[in-house]
Amino acid sequence: MLHQLKSSDCSDIMTKVHRVADQIIQTQLDKGLSVPFAVQISNELNTDYQELNSLFLVKCDISLDIIFVKRIIEKVKELLVYTEQTITQIAKSLGYKKASELTEQLKTYTGLTSAHFKQIRKNKLAIIRKQQEK
Repeated sequence: MLHQLKSSDCSDIMTKVHRVADQIIQTQLDKGLSVPFAVQISNELNTDYQELNSLFLVKCDISLDIIFVKRIIEKVKELLVYTEQTITQIAKSLGYKKASELTEQLKTYTGLTSAHFKQIRKNKLAIIRKQQEK
């Protein structure tokens, strides 16, 4: 099945990979349970991780690991803007040994620091406060 993947099928399988990645990330945040992405995606799609990753590289021009990191970064941005959690707290919740690893990934994939997203939060809260004062 997967070895016959057409480039037009990338979006369908990508959606499934995103769903699994998001579930893993949310489980990690909610329960502190770390399930390796490779194991979970292999189980979910009933295929060998290396075979699936190679296929993704050829057909979709992206590795599964990069997809997973990008999904983590999307969640981190959301948490920084919509919660009071710091990058250190988020990194710990996601199982990073060092917050600097997550900080570096955030900077690499967005070009921005956690301070930028915290500033967005402050700006949003200021707007809400002003609206409530009216």
